[in-house]
Amino acid sequence: MSHTIKEAGGVFTLFHRELMGEPIDFSSFDHTRHDEALLAQARAVWQNRVETEFRSTQIMNRFVAEVLGAGDPIDVYAGALDLVADEVKHTALCAGVVRALGGVPRFPDPPRLTDPPRFLEAPMVERALTTAISMVAINETLSVGYVTDLAERCSDPVIKAVLDATCGDEEGHQDFGWSYVEQSLSRFEPSTLKDWRHLVATTLQPHLSTARPLLEALPPEKRVLDAWPEQAHADLGLFSAERQAIVFQRTFDEQLAPRLRRLELFT
Repeated sequence: MSHTIKEAGGVFTLFHRELMGEPIDFSSFDHTRHDEALLAQARAVWQNRVETEFRSTQIMNRFVAEVLGAGDPIDVYAGALDLVADEVKHTALCAGVVRALGGVPRFPDPPRLTDPPRFLEAPMVERALTTAISMVAINETLSVGYVTDLAERCSDPVIKAVLDATCGDEEGHQDFGWSYVEQSLSRFEPSTLKDWRHLVATTLQPHLSTARPLLEALPPEKRVLDAWPEQAHADLGLFSAERQAIVFQRTFDEQLAPRLRRLELFT
């Protein structure tokens, strides 16, 4: 079974265009502006983004069922639905970049999202808060940090249009996520706070274990963004591992950690 991303056409095109908003002319992408080796790297990176955005779509769709099952206030649902729509949009944008780069975008294989039985058996209120903390608050905050850094430096018109569109959507996501986490925490006993702190630590661990060794290996003068200008990378929406680690640390220190501390989820 092929998992190539295709479009059905017909009436579905109308809904898709309405979702996507201002169209981006992917056919105008100019390969001659870029190094061939970086183009090959970009195809792999943007295909990975197709897959992660698709998984995010599935998780946000699951989150809609969770807030409904939790009996959350009715005005929460519109925000949750908006998360799903934006992730569909981001998947399509990333797929458009893969095509522009000369690749063939594909869904993850298999497309089906598989969640641990223990998570699926938990009460909906717990599932909803788990998803909100890990995905809508922490990961979206980090995503905004990464995409903003790329969008501010990118000079390729096609790639920048995609980054700008994504960045605008992601900023709204994290505001929704942090508000939901704050309100949802209030319905749990204080004794459960240690469990939510454990979730935060577990969510942060892969990011920290990747970034911290890289930063520790750099001399102090190399632990600043100005030391890694990387214009050719930015023009294709790419980071070096070092610059991404620095952006992570900046986002963590300035945005993520203060918000987690305010909610007593991080010390």
